[in-house]
Amino acid sequence: MQTLLQELVYDSIPDGAVWPFDRTYIRPPHFHGQLECLLVRRGTATLQLGTNAATVRDGQLCWILPGVPHVMGDFSADFDMWVVQLDSTLVESCWHVAIRGAEREARNPFASWSVPLGERLAGRAIVDVAGSALRELSDLAAAVWHAAQPATARRALRELSALALRVTLASVDQRRALSLAELASCLLLSSPATDRRAAAAALGVSEGFLSRTVHRDLGVTFVEQRARTRVAHFLALARQGHLNLLGAALDAGFGSYSQFHRIFTRVSGSRPRDYLQGGRQRTALLVSGDQHQPLSGSVVALPDEQRQRAPL
Repeated sequence: MQTLLQELVYDSIPDGAVWPFDRTYIRPPHFHGQLECLLVRRGTATLQLGTNAATVRDGQLCWILPGVPHVMGDFSADFDMWVVQLDSTLVESCWHVAIRGAEREARNPFASWSVPLGERLAGRAIVDVAGSALRELSDLAAAVWHAAQPATARRALRELSALALRVTLASVDQRRALSLAELASCLLLSSPATDRRAAAAALGVSEGFLSRTVHRDLGVTFVEQRARTRVAHFLALARQGHLNLLGAALDAGFGSYSQFHRIFTRVSGSRPRDYLQGGRQRTALLVSGDQHQPLSGSVVALPDEQRQRAPL
């Protein structure tokens, strides 16, 4: 399965981005290093997370965890939604407020929230939102999109993130079947040095069962999913201002710089320094085995009268 690594670059507001759905601009299966949230306002569509598909409809909040491949299609004629990208540092800050006593770890922006949020979302990462909360979330998304000043957009995005998390935490459905593959991905985000044996022990399954489930549900091996989450972790640290590539690579779970350089180049199709220095000219890449096909890059910068389209 070809999968697109699509890492958004935030220029005007560093915490994330918001944009309205555009049916003329649909990406193939892809994954992000950021947490993504889809707020469906009208109509229906099919959301595929890994190899599992579900129908989403108006009044629903759909979460896509970092490193999890996804794609949308089969849109109804009236389909409309807001797409929200949340940087890991913003989520960590809002989660710390939402869950009193949550531990914060400065060098790991995924540590406090990835596993507990994954436990609430895995298996059915779709939350039904009440009318008043839906209107408030939609209004906040519009406020980010139309903000004239970066500070205004940033405040609205923070409020949007906090409210979306509160709505999700208040609607925990114990009937949801946990998705082992998504939980494994969250575990790797929280503890990127975890190997397959440790992950299997932490999740209470055998190594073979874990490997088969990850491959079945995400379409990649456990080792490949670990590589993707480590790349996502490195990019999150880089966005925090970690200019020392070796230090960021080791914090992201890589054993050496040479290993990091090799895996990052394979996953992204670009050397780390070239990728980080690409900025607004960055090229997205279709990754299929060892073959890399360049695509035109897509970046969201807010606020901007000439906003570029961004991937779903």
